[in-house]
Amino acid sequence: MQAIYYTHMNEPKMAAETNPQIKKTVVKLQELSADERARDLFERREKGRRDMESLERWARAKEREKWQNVVAEKDAEIARLKEQIAKEKR
Repeated sequence: MQAIYYTHMNEPKMAAETNPQIKKTVVKLQELSADERARDLFERREKGRRDMESLERWARAKEREKWQNVVAEKDAEIARLKEQIAKEKR
């Protein structure tokens, strides 16, 4: 089979009009290109979904850390107040 080189983007379409084998090849190329675009779109959507999940996990971890610090501060305050009450009873 001989290689065909085109200098203009419409040449494959024009050649497909006159040659059934080229038409079949052009159609297959269009199908593969569409599949590539669909795969690319799918991969981009999946990456966006994974990035969002990761961001949500990070945000939950930060929120949990914040509340753990709040609880630790309150526990320290309670311990300090208990100690103060115990000193006042003496």
